[in-house]
Amino acid sequence: MFNGSMLIGFMNNPWLPVLDEVRFAIENKFDFIEITVEYPEAMPERLLPLCKEVRSLLKKGGLGVICHVPWYFHMAHPYPSLRLCYVSETLNVIEVARSLDANKIVIHTEFAEGLPSKYFGENRNEMFRNFSLSLDKIREKANEYGMLIMLENTDDRAATLSELIWLIDSKNIKATLDVGHAFSNYHGDDKALMVFIKTLGNRIGHVHLSDNFGSGDLHLPIGVGRICWQEVLSELKSLGYDKSITLEVHSPDRDYLLMSRDKVLRILRDLGYV
Repeated sequence: MFNGSMLIGFMNNPWLPVLDEVRFAIENKFDFIEITVEYPEAMPERLLPLCKEVRSLLKKGGLGVICHVPWYFHMAHPYPSLRLCYVSETLNVIEVARSLDANKIVIHTEFAEGLPSKYFGENRNEMFRNFSLSLDKIREKANEYGMLIMLENTDDRAATLSELIWLIDSKNIKATLDVGHAFSNYHGDDKALMVFIKTLGNRIGHVHLSDNFGSGDLHLPIGVGRICWQEVLSELKSLGYDKSITLEVHSPDRDYLLMSRDKVLRILRDLGYV
């Protein structure tokens, strides 16, 4: 396993038993697991009764843990009652994170499919205000428990780079840099991707890696798509980033996850992260 300060983990498949996912992480010598507290196997109602056993297994295996709020929670929804439901369920995720001794929570920027396009255009200020207010309620609970919220970039429709930076700076939180999201958002433009990473700079508190061809968030193994990983990881090194990287390789064949891990570690070693 990598001997530098960078930690490498992967995200659980919420359709598989959480304990099995933790065991897989330990057996394959990952540094941590990012648990998306999500339907069906990892939703709070199913995960909370297992937290003591999961926590024991994590400790025994020397494994860290980060928690992730379901990507399809729409905290800027225009209907207040629905918005409050999403916030309430997010607070349940935070309770799970507390029970697992996690101190980092990843939350997506808003993207609510099916809503009128005006909500993302002419009514954008309303959307942005709703998301900001929801984030305040979530951050209050996270602060109470000593947890750090890490806001994940999705695309410009949800939050532009400047909007993302405003949220991060004004809320005193960190960013989860999702490289696959950014590359797809900029339609495979390598230069735009590098500017995005450089501009986020020391706001980055966590990183998600997966590959694509610049036209969709495909969660491909590292090296299968068109992202220039040598450049991406070199830029992170130049920023002094040495925290955590989650591999979001959503292949049912876990060999591709392990190969992706090995590719990333090889590049990190080549860049002198050891």
